[in-house]
Amino acid sequence: MLSGWSDLQRGKCGRVAGGLAMIILLLVAGCTPQASYMRKWQPAERIANRWSGGTVRTDRLSEDEAAVFEELGTPDVIRLYRQVPTRERVYAWIYEESNRVIWFVEGQRADYVEVDKNTLPLSRASRQTLRQKAFAGGILVGTIGSLATGFILLGEDVGLKN
Repeated sequence: MLSGWSDLQRGKCGRVAGGLAMIILLLVAGCTPQASYMRKWQPAERIANRWSGGTVRTDRLSEDEAAVFEELGTPDVIRLYRQVPTRERVYAWIYEESNRVIWFVEGQRADYVEVDKNTLPLSRASRQTLRQKAFAGGILVGTIGSLATGFILLGEDVGLKN
């Protein structure tokens, strides 16, 4: 019999489920598009990954971000982009009244950066490759699972012994 089944019968299912829920929660918490220094920023209605009206936690700013914050204050708008082709996070601090945009790549100020408004961490080519590999892996797992199930159910009928 399956060894995992005996663990489930002994009441360990709750701990396993709790552990999986904790892992999923940590993964989701690490995937937030807002920077760690952003507090109470409200998302824009029709523009993805654009926030306004919040406060900045100065203790979480990099040296470059802190210098800009000292000079210009809290930005009116912060927007997330991805750098091409590395897919690193790029935050644009937008000061509407002075019509200035300050770019930060992973906390470092950049005068020029090529960005993509698609904020997914994977490029289109990477997503396509990942999708193809997941499909091929699914077929492989399904085939192996079917064979294993067949051997388990029909093992004695085809001459296999324990």
